[in-house]
Amino acid sequence: MDFGAYGRLLQDPRIRHLLAVGFIARFPHTAAGVILTLHVALTLGLGYGQAGLAGAAMTLGIAVGSPWRGRVVDAKGLRRALLPSVIAEAVIWPIVPWLPFWPMLLAVFLGGVFSLPIFSVVRQGLGVLTHGKDRQTAFALDSIVTETIFMMGPALGAVVAATWSSALGLTIVGLSSALGGILLMWFNPPTRSSQLAVVGPATEDPYTEEQDRQEAIAQAVTAAPMHVEMAAPSLATGALPAITEAIPLVTGSLPVIAADGSGPTTAPRRARAERLRQWRRSHFSWVGSEVLGVLVVSMAAGIVMVGTEVSMVAELESQGAAASVGLVYAFWCGASAVGGLFYGAWGRQVHPYLLMALFAVATVPLALVDGVWALALASIPSGLLTAPTLASASSRLSHLVVEERRGEAMGFYGSAMTAGAAMGAPLAGVFIDGMAPSAGYVFAAAAGFVLVLLAALATVARGRRSA
Repeated sequence: MDFGAYGRLLQDPRIRHLLAVGFIARFPHTAAGVILTLHVALTLGLGYGQAGLAGAAMTLGIAVGSPWRGRVVDAKGLRRALLPSVIAEAVIWPIVPWLPFWPMLLAVFLGGVFSLPIFSVVRQGLGVLTHGKDRQTAFALDSIVTETIFMMGPALGAVVAATWSSALGLTIVGLSSALGGILLMWFNPPTRSSQLAVVGPATEDPYTEEQDRQEAIAQAVTAAPMHVEMAAPSLATGALPAITEAIPLVTGSLPVIAADGSGPTTAPRRARAERLRQWRRSHFSWVGSEVLGVLVVSMAAGIVMVGTEVSMVAELESQGAAASVGLVYAFWCGASAVGGLFYGAWGRQVHPYLLMALFAVATVPLALVDGVWALALASIPSGLLTAPTLASASSRLSHLVVEERRGEAMGFYGSAMTAGAAMGAPLAGVFIDGMAPSAGYVFAAAAGFVLVLLAALATVARGRRSA
């Protein structure tokens, strides 16, 4: 294990600044969820059901906006892409607490749509600034930073909402998010390798596109439980130019017989089908079976993490120890930070399918214990696998997707995790309310394991068909 890899990465001022700005910009929205919940449930007195609806509106907005914001970063550049988010953050969140419930839902949804695409920007920047094993280490380091934020943000948000007011808390969320966006615009980290010559020092000798392609293929083959002929074709390398212009259609007099034998297809029908294929090639050429599998891993991780979180709160409340939630979270998130640290220092890639399966299995022991300290200790195995799973999935996606579409891909990665989180909380709640808090852990673990199993089977089947 090479712990010195972290020090070498942090010697690069661009990486230091990117992680620092990412920490500042991510922090407000880690507190937004708990503040919004307390505002609706307690300040407005509408209960936790409608508070969950408000949280779902924000989650849906983030899921809708993240890929779009990532695409704008790819097409327009970082500064132009962030400007609408900075304005929206500063305007929407300070007015949210003063709106009636239903208009507030719309405002919260819009706040999610225009939220800073900080997750995808940081990961995209790290993907450009690092290569080979350093990229895996950088993603692991970013996961550690993220875990630290999630340990501190919700607790601080609860303190602000309980000590002062939820309205003040939501206002702080909006203004501090806008400040984080301004800092990110000022720093303007590179999102493409072509920007390194301008941003980086003159003596830097970055990988060429071909070297990076070969490194990506080598790591994919090393990491994946499959052969090179299965892994290499699914890699989006950017080696060939994308065809975006219309392809002439053959519309002669000879009929084309449909595959099902139903008769000739018409020229307009062929034209529509061809236009659809062209649209898919121009917009989603980067999507392959393994990319979809990584997105499924992201969704499964979201379900397991949020389902576990809700179950922890429910279990401690049922034992009259709700005040000890912070202690259990500290063990859980702290273990994740340690796991990410060791995974990054290890310097070897482990396939996200395997890590996600182990992560799901490690969640089951939480259902078998009672008491604060027993729960805290039982959370350690699950925590140790959290950050490595996320780091492995993001690194894998970065290798699989061509640089020009990496921002969009990372946006979908974040949206998949957000969608999993949006499903995990209410579904785990159904099992908790209908059975017991321990059932929430079992649901989260089972859902995560089944999803990654299906993703792995689909990837293997696709690889066999392509062989």
